[in-house]
Amino acid sequence: MLPTATPPPVRGLVIAEIVVLAGLNIEQLVRRLILDGPAPAGEILYFAAGLVLGALALLRRRFPARTATLIASGIVLSLACSAVGFLFEPAAAPSGDAEALALAVLVGAACHRLPRGHAAVLAVLGGLTMAAAPVLRFTDTLTTLSIAVVWALLWGCSVIVGLMLRDGEARREAALAAARDRERLALARELHDLVAHHITGVVVRTQAAGVILADGPEQDLIKEIEQAGAEALGAVRRLVMMLRSPELASQVTAGGLVETIEAAVGDDEGVTVRLADGLAELAVAPETVSTVHRVVLESLNNARRHAPDARSVTVLVEPVDGRRLRVEVANDGLRPGRVRRSPGGYGLIGMAERIGALDGTLTAGADGERGWRVLAELPLPGGVSAAAAPEGGAAR
Repeated sequence: MLPTATPPPVRGLVIAEIVVLAGLNIEQLVRRLILDGPAPAGEILYFAAGLVLGALALLRRRFPARTATLIASGIVLSLACSAVGFLFEPAAAPSGDAEALALAVLVGAACHRLPRGHAAVLAVLGGLTMAAAPVLRFTDTLTTLSIAVVWALLWGCSVIVGLMLRDGEARREAALAAARDRERLALARELHDLVAHHITGVVVRTQAAGVILADGPEQDLIKEIEQAGAEALGAVRRLVMMLRSPELASQVTAGGLVETIEAAVGDDEGVTVRLADGLAELAVAPETVSTVHRVVLESLNNARRHAPDARSVTVLVEPVDGRRLRVEVANDGLRPGRVRRSPGGYGLIGMAERIGALDGTLTAGADGERGWRVLAELPLPGGVSAAAAPEGGAAR
């Protein structure tokens, strides 16, 4: 099974973070607080802030669900230290490399992991915090301004790295989703071409045996076998449809055909819906209902996109000969002189695959001088027509 969870952090990166952050804090502890004699209050305050921020930066890996809280806490702590430095001006020499690096790591983590809105807010606050900290804490000199510029550049690098990691992870997730879709499609084809074919063969042979032994005592048993085979074939069809598109599981509902059509049309007053009498009482398989929903919804979306000046859009759904369900969506929005679009778009391809899996047919193309029509015919009942069964139910 392809992994879907966030991959574990690379051990080397974790060790590098620990070594760098610990090294900067130890260097400041030894050089500023021990070798230079008694440290002033400002030095101790800023050293403690850097130490705590380094811990928060490392804890984000241990508690990924609390990344936003850890980042916000680090920003608040740094702002508090800057406010103390600005208001009380405690004695301290320009420093804070450990704090700046920890803040940069936290900002990068926000750009990488958090939702866009939260990431943007925390990134901006982190940038303002890093750029303003040296100016607020230390004497306004050229050295202080240089430190502020360096910290701002460090913030910019952290944002870039975080966004690069975010984009790489999004590409990875897209590649995994595409791989899963390819695997589901392959499984669907195998099920439809092999299993459904053999089950259809069993049903056809059972029907033939029923004709030959019409007056025999085995008639009841043969009918039971035929019914069981038909139910198994329907189950395979539904499984194939769900494998082809996992989102169909949410589209197949217990609602009726009429409710599904109305839901697809929505409150669009420019669409005329024509439903045959008795359509609500028509026995339709769930996979057929979901396919009708997809055909109507996709066709209306295409009409809105490619024929915005259509004067009329019509949806017609009616049974034909009691064996097939006809779904037609037509519009007259093709402007004179405009080149007609080929019916080979991805939406139509997806509809054709779904309808073909149910042994149905799909036709899409120009209708008259200004019209465009999408016509789908689906078998009734149960998604398998009696005419299609003797041919073995092969994929089209």
